[in-house]
Amino acid sequence: MEERRKGEPQDHPEFTLGAEEAARLREAERAFLDRPLLSIRARITGGFLLCFLLVAATAAGSLGLLHGARSGLSALAAAAAVESKVHGARSHARDFFREGKGIEEARRDAEAALDLYHEKAPAFLAATGPSELALLGSRLRRLAQGLAEASALERFGAWEPKARMDLEAALERDGAEALEVLERIVGRQSARTERFLVLTQALPFASLAFLLGIIYWVVRVLGRTISLSLDRFRGYTRRIAAGDFSPITPAKPYRDEFSDLALAVNRMLFELRAREAQVTRAGKLAALGTFTAGIAHELNNPLNNISITVEALLDECRDVGDARKVKLLEDAYREAQRADAIVRGLLDFTRDEPPRLEPLRLTGAVEGAADLLRNEMALSGVVFTNLLPQDLPEVEGDLDALRQLFFNLFLNAVQAMPGGGRLRVDGGTFPTGKVWVEVTDEGTGIPPEALPHLFDPFFTTKERGKGTGLGLAICHGIVRRHGGEIHVDSVVGRGTTVRLVFPALGARKEGAP
Repeated sequence: MEERRKGEPQDHPEFTLGAEEAARLREAERAFLDRPLLSIRARITGGFLLCFLLVAATAAGSLGLLHGARSGLSALAAAAAVESKVHGARSHARDFFREGKGIEEARRDAEAALDLYHEKAPAFLAATGPSELALLGSRLRRLAQGLAEASALERFGAWEPKARMDLEAALERDGAEALEVLERIVGRQSARTERFLVLTQALPFASLAFLLGIIYWVVRVLGRTISLSLDRFRGYTRRIAAGDFSPITPAKPYRDEFSDLALAVNRMLFELRAREAQVTRAGKLAALGTFTAGIAHELNNPLNNISITVEALLDECRDVGDARKVKLLEDAYREAQRADAIVRGLLDFTRDEPPRLEPLRLTGAVEGAADLLRNEMALSGVVFTNLLPQDLPEVEGDLDALRQLFFNLFLNAVQAMPGGGRLRVDGGTFPTGKVWVEVTDEGTGIPPEALPHLFDPFFTTKERGKGTGLGLAICHGIVRRHGGEIHVDSVVGRGTTVRLVFPALGARKEGAP
């Protein structure tokens, strides 16, 4: 019983239905709790989070594509402006070499094209490579330098025919090469900008399709999960309605909210069965008590008359010295007293009047009962340990009745340990305010099939002639009259634990005995 007592005390139903049923419940609970958690709430949250991330990614992607398209359009505009200046410079240069005018306009256009190149170089670099960008820069610089040289020669009149022809050819070549590079840049940038615009149009549609897929998964997959779980629980309710109260076992490789519901249903079934067993036992004991009370009352008077008559005959036989008759009458008187004790026990079991209640601590009743059995415990090699907290809340009780209660329990425990052992009393309070006390021994234990009958009068697991079977029945009556509960849990060969639960002082319900 030591292993079961680790930590907080077990719930009442485990004492009512026994350790085997409690073990089945715990095994079913472990089967659920050992599975990985994959809750429906988490899956729904994950689905909506994925939708949010998808929308955010779509917005960010669209903004990035639009930024790329705007940059491309800006680069195209810059390339067009440079191209326009280069065309202007070439046109004015041709006019100069044909008609001798326009060289300054050509120089200004070439310098303006070079300035635009330097300003828009980063935008050009995105559309072409560094080598081609460097080629465009060198051609624009050479064009501007050549036109500046032609303007200087024109002002100073130092032209030579061959130098004039060479410069004209160089300017024409540099301008043509610059325009070729610009044409390639414009073509690439136009294609790049077109791709940006196409992607900007396609991205929302692709995101919408993916979003619809996520919504479909949430609705179909999770809806199917919920539907199948509800169908299973409808089957569980039909099974329970048919009288099958076996625990619900996992049907999925993971745990979700329906698993928690199954755990709660298993615990509810366990509680209901325990309460049903308690009500059945209480009804049986009530009917048995009414029947027993009638018999006890009817037997009490004849037994008293027999005892009185035997006592009178004993006195007469002792006076005349008839030893044989004295022996027979003493046997008859002893059996009449034994029968009278049984009748008194039955009356104690069936007594309905409320006890004389007064505020007290259960520690006093426990210590008083233990003092009465000190010698018997010592002879049997039983070690008694009282672990009741000194600050245990007071209860309303009858000290004599409670002392008898613990005396009967201790006596049963000592008799269950003929070879010695430990007898321990522990206690505490529940969150509801009730006081619990447990009496635990290391005795022979009680067979599971005997547990439902422990409180029946004259039922005993002891050898014939070693008990009347009224001890626990009387204990049950005392506890019931105090508005409490009594539960027994036992494992054969390991020991027995009896739990008593009493309402704390002031917590008794109205109308409770």
